[in-house]
Amino acid sequence: MQRIVFVILLLNSFSHLLQAQQIDSTRLKATNLQEIIITEVPQAADVSSEFSARMSIKSIENPQVTHSVTGKLLQNRNYFVQYNMLSNVTGVSPSWAGVSPYYTIRGFRTRSNFRNGILGYVASDTDPVTIAQLDVIKGPSGTLFGSSMTVFGGVINRVTVKPQPDRFTSITLSGGTNNFQRATIDVNTPLDQEAKALMRITGAYTHKESFQDQGIYRNIFLAPSFSYQLNHQLKIEVEAEVLRRVSTNNSLITPANPLKNGVLVNAEHPDQLLLNYYQSYTNNSVLYTTNAVNVYGKMTYLLSKKWKSETHFVQSSSQSQGDYQTMSLIDNNTSLVRKIVNYNPESIVYQQVQQNVTGEVSTGKIRHRLLLGLDYYHYVYATSANGLDGTRTNTSGSDIRTTFDTLSLIKANGNAALLNKTEIDNRLSGKAPALTRSPLTTYSAYVSDVINPVKNVTLMLSARMDMLNNRGTYNQTQNTESGAYRQVTFSPKIGLTYQFIPEQFSFFASYMNGFQNVAPVSQVDGSVSNFRPQYGNQLETGFKYISKYNLLDVSVSYYDIAVSNTVRANPERITMFIQDGKQYSKGVELDIQARPFSGFYLHGGIAYNDSKLILSDANTQDLRPVNSGPAWMGNFYANYLLSKGGMKGLSFGLGGNYYGKDYIINSRSAGRFYTNAYTVVNAVLSYSQRSYVFSVSGDNLLNTKYYYGGRGFITPGNLRQIILSLKLSF
Repeated sequence: MQRIVFVILLLNSFSHLLQAQQIDSTRLKATNLQEIIITEVPQAADVSSEFSARMSIKSIENPQVTHSVTGKLLQNRNYFVQYNMLSNVTGVSPSWAGVSPYYTIRGFRTRSNFRNGILGYVASDTDPVTIAQLDVIKGPSGTLFGSSMTVFGGVINRVTVKPQPDRFTSITLSGGTNNFQRATIDVNTPLDQEAKALMRITGAYTHKESFQDQGIYRNIFLAPSFSYQLNHQLKIEVEAEVLRRVSTNNSLITPANPLKNGVLVNAEHPDQLLLNYYQSYTNNSVLYTTNAVNVYGKMTYLLSKKWKSETHFVQSSSQSQGDYQTMSLIDNNTSLVRKIVNYNPESIVYQQVQQNVTGEVSTGKIRHRLLLGLDYYHYVYATSANGLDGTRTNTSGSDIRTTFDTLSLIKANGNAALLNKTEIDNRLSGKAPALTRSPLTTYSAYVSDVINPVKNVTLMLSARMDMLNNRGTYNQTQNTESGAYRQVTFSPKIGLTYQFIPEQFSFFASYMNGFQNVAPVSQVDGSVSNFRPQYGNQLETGFKYISKYNLLDVSVSYYDIAVSNTVRANPERITMFIQDGKQYSKGVELDIQARPFSGFYLHGGIAYNDSKLILSDANTQDLRPVNSGPAWMGNFYANYLLSKGGMKGLSFGLGGNYYGKDYIINSRSAGRFYTNAYTVVNAVLSYSQRSYVFSVSGDNLLNTKYYYGGRGFITPGNLRQIILSLKLSF
């Protein structure tokens, strides 16, 4: 402890030296690459902290870790997808490359499911044009976020742009290799002279093709937002997202088990495979379509100087249909089986109403910041017989799966081009569609108290009661119902911070809980087991350092997550299931941001994760779980901006990511198949002036060939791509 405090004091002294050189008498400070803001403006970490705690609390006193990708960094890096944005977050790795991709955090897979602290799931990766900041709230967050869209590793939350009192317009045009075409627009205007009514519209159109022989992506996205300040007490905000995406899916390849009867007969990593990296083994007519309309409402009412009410409303509707292709390696990896999943038009409709009341009271000399919350969430998943274009589709249940053909990887095969939409429809003709509907409702209440018992000490006590009513699945075709269940769950959270140096250096420790509802399981003997929720309990501790003028930010944390109530096969009756499985996930994360001199920004992070199944079946016990991501990850980015002279506005950024090997198969009977460790390097060169910004970005500059994956699939990573972009501001 003494050594750590000594190091922090040295850092503090160093940062004060930097401040003396850089901060002038106006008390302004430089932050995130090039923006100059007044000291009172909230920093990105504090914005993240407020969402993670659902109340106004600074990062330095928050007893958990939240890593952010700030707005200026997003603009500087010239991102076009969330996938690349998250490469800046320490300890996050790409996982399954589906239409709605997965990411791995602290050994668990998750999606980008939250928007401004409430549910914002869309059945595809949301366009980043409306994202002002991207946060990853680390650890089980069931106490304040529930279980509907959370996992034990953490929560991904996107903070969207808001209407501003100024009038401005910007248009961005981009083009690049692989026939990349993109146009975005951002229009903001007050609707009255007092700027009480504000409107902002952001939108994007994207078209791109794969580096492989086939593969296309087309996306249209529009996000209007409106705010109205009725008086000093009441403010109303309404936002929407309208999305239409049509694309082929990324290559999803299932490797063969390396072991057969205890003998190694198949490849253990992609370098041993015979796959052609540039061949997709698909056709551009094999398309999957998603339409979505999401509406968000928020009403903020100031009850008094210290108390505030926030009411959130969400209405989401999305529908998807089309053909999805997967592939499996067989015959000692010499042949590739192509499979088609034809999705019946499936819709996801959900509503959420959330009421939060926050305020501050004192008991004697003790300060309390309180949160009282209620949450209603209703979700319906349904399949229908009519497509997005009104046509009848060929499915059985929610989808029909069929083997299309088998291709040889060592011999020329003229059937490689046979796969197309027409042939797929011919093979699936005559299938009877089924209609299904699966609703569930969750009622939740939560409370949090942030206490300052003495100076520089913050104690957080939080709890949630969650009541789930899953009505099961109704199959209209067969007139049957199955899978209904109810569960009540209690989730606590306790945290402590102590600020050694007020507002700059703190120690934190916390206990956090998350939970996942587990549906009933039909056993082979005809019985039905009603299992309890699965729990993830995390102990976390670490240090945070934030220099006074935000020139140096450091966080280091150690976490230990214990997961219990996992369903597994009964070792005494392997055809039956029991609920006593356990696993752990523990690790260390270090994140550093620095601005050592004017115009220079540096961000780096390293993460280590150790995951193990400590009570499971004999094949996997004491092994690392699949889908837990790589054990080692690292990220780095540096940017320098010229702020003086004839080349003022010119900036150059260089970054990269390292991901260790990731297990796709890991069992004693099947063997181990893993993706190789790889490093990807990216760069951006830009020239910024008041009315325009010109930039050139390069992804995977070294043209590294690599595979990543999850859910039993591997996917080839994108090769080098160069994109030119011009932004015009009015």
